[in-house]
Amino acid sequence: MQEIINSLFNYALNHDIGVVYTDKLMPETKSFADIPTRSIVINANEPNQRQLPLIIAHEISHVVQCDTNDAQLNFSTALKPHYEQKANIGAIDLLIPFYVEDKELDQINVDEFMQLFAIPSSLRDICITEMKNNIN
Repeated sequence: MQEIINSLFNYALNHDIGVVYTDKLMPETKSFADIPTRSIVINANEPNQRQLPLIIAHEISHVVQCDTNDAQLNFSTALKPHYEQKANIGAIDLLIPFYVEDKELDQINVDEFMQLFAIPSSLRDICITEMKNNIN
């Protein structure tokens, strides 16, 4: 899992997104994206460590897909569903290559993918759609 986290951080840096990965925050403190500064702050003390890649990919997607008028956004915020939907789709798209790597087409399973990254069941339809769109 750490290799995936490192790859996501490298992706962020390669796209001019600053990364702060800190263990100085309380576990309940949410990771967030700061759109104007093109940076993300990731709480290393996230209680569900399997979900860290999803959270990182989600925050990266906010920076990549949103403009400076969006200010600060975080994974659990009550923003317009449009922003969260775009970030969720972007996050799933970033994670799919890590899951399908070294797998044959008949070995790919959306439920296994979701379990690997602790993706909430509310995102299952997005996972199905994005897997269909990204796997050929």
